[in-house]
Amino acid sequence: MRLIILASGSSGNAALIEDGGRAVLLDAGISGKETIRRILAAGVTEARIEAIIVTHEHVDHIRGARVLARKLRVPVIASSGTLQAAAQTLADVPEQIAVDRRETFSVAGLRVRAFETNHDSAEPLGFTFENRRGTRIGICTDTGLITPAALEALQGVHALGIEANHDPRMLADGPYPPFLKRRIAGDGGHLSNAAAAEGIERVVWQGLSHVFALHLSEQNNTPDAARRALVRPLAHVPETLIETVGRNEIAGCSL
Repeated sequence: MRLIILASGSSGNAALIEDGGRAVLLDAGISGKETIRRILAAGVTEARIEAIIVTHEHVDHIRGARVLARKLRVPVIASSGTLQAAAQTLADVPEQIAVDRRETFSVAGLRVRAFETNHDSAEPLGFTFENRRGTRIGICTDTGLITPAALEALQGVHALGIEANHDPRMLADGPYPPFLKRRIAGDGGHLSNAAAAEGIERVVWQGLSHVFALHLSEQNNTPDAARRALVRPLAHVPETLIETVGRNEIAGCSL
């Protein structure tokens, strides 16, 4: 089973989850052409993408969804609120499948579980992915807080992608206008490094082998600051690898 982060940040977000030659794309926030280029650059040449799962309707998560869904002839899967909010963008996508919060469904041979996040969008979701061997991947990004549903769903994941958007002091002292600072730091905004670390502390276990810090702000965070915060709750599992993912970086792991 492989997790490949293709893009992460306000310029675009996308990840590929692959197992046994079958795959799903989680978010499509970069162009369709660039998404395919990055998949090939990551060495994934034969996997068949069978669905695009969308966390929420913001453009940095759905920019390429329409083109890719039509090109690959695959459905777009999201909450009903997300599909309604993205109706214009996805208007001519032939197959759109609505899933309920906390619903579990199957696609590409994976057991996918949805869970609630808390973001300033219509009905945002995070997801876990489990293969037939019980290997599990969890992605929780674009959320102002880690919800109880997220904490429950992320128990026992072997690889975790979690938002570490900002350092609170850098955000407070930075160039953003006050209304934007309030939005980012609010419960419907983005996780700080400290909040991400707290979330990891609640779900860490000996089987957690990889943590990816996602959606780092270029103005209000640094990879070193994020890494310093996230390493603390992993002190008793030092073999866990922590990787920050920048705007133009591709990162991944095999499980």
